[in-house]
Amino acid sequence: MLNKLNKANNSTTTLTSTHIWLLAFWILVFLLNMGPHWENYASFKEIIETIGSIVFAQTVVAFVTLKFLVPKLLDKDQMPLFIAALLSVLLLGAYWVIAVRYFYIEPSYPETYQNLLYVTQDQGIQYRLFSFWALKYIVFSKMPQLFFPTAVLMARQFYKKQSYILELKEQKNLAELAALKNQLNPHFIFNTLNNLYLLALKKSDQTPLVIEKLADILDYVVYRCNERYVSLNSEITLIQNYLDLECIRKSDTLEVSFSSEINHPHTIAPLLLLNLVENACKHSTSNELNTAFVDIILTSNRDAITFEVKNSIPEHSEASKNSPSVGLTNMTKQLEMLYPNAFSLTIDNTKNSYLATLTLNMETK
Repeated sequence: MLNKLNKANNSTTTLTSTHIWLLAFWILVFLLNMGPHWENYASFKEIIETIGSIVFAQTVVAFVTLKFLVPKLLDKDQMPLFIAALLSVLLLGAYWVIAVRYFYIEPSYPETYQNLLYVTQDQGIQYRLFSFWALKYIVFSKMPQLFFPTAVLMARQFYKKQSYILELKEQKNLAELAALKNQLNPHFIFNTLNNLYLLALKKSDQTPLVIEKLADILDYVVYRCNERYVSLNSEITLIQNYLDLECIRKSDTLEVSFSSEINHPHTIAPLLLLNLVENACKHSTSNELNTAFVDIILTSNRDAITFEVKNSIPEHSEASKNSPSVGLTNMTKQLEMLYPNAFSLTIDNTKNSYLATLTLNMETK
């Protein structure tokens, strides 16, 4: 109920601000049509009637164009028909303004138009509307005058439409990111809880340490990485906690080295680097009878972040070299949305090792 009331209030506020904007816009159009020589008019009534007839025609042209011609022709790629219809509307508007001036304005205020009447006294309405002189006057004077408010309103409408499309695109990206993150978090939490379960079965003295690190990891994943970007140092802490858990669980089968050189305090998308670390730890030890290794190097300077993860490949590995894992596929989707045209992810897959190198260009971020 409260949401409905808020939405109704927001709609009312938006509608009111639009009406105020349109009122101010048409007052400005009226003043521009009047120009700086209002002293040439005999009275305020003459100004209202003369300029009002022009603004009325401009309003009708704008209404017909924006309400009918744009949605029914321009938005449906009917450009030739749109141009023809717009020119027809402008021509009818010009005829209306000339007719009003001939039949009402000039007879009502002869002092203002005495010079014009002296020159055109032998010219009837047909000459004013259909002669070659009238055609030039309409095309080069009246049509641009009638069209300029419509052009401004079309530009404003186009800008608002583009802003709305960009907003929808941003909301779509955020929804896709949230969906990808929701796929990653349960996967990560399941793996770490499984680690703790195995240690508890062994009644290991390291269980309290594992619980402490797992609690820190969950606190980070649930509460501290909800922003679009987080500090690189916090991601390093997360990776180190994860590797500590992996080393405890696989102390007899896994050797890990992790070094980092941070020369610039960048921010980064949360959990992004952990995908590569998880894949390396998982695929290096699966079906491995000997000791596996994972070597990780993270460097950061002003221009880029480079993350290299190299792991051994078990001799009897069943992993396909051609089909990427689900984690790697999700990571690539995240990169395309968060770092468009500003990242590279290369895979060097040999018989004995697997090297993934991620480079984020921080100049364009």
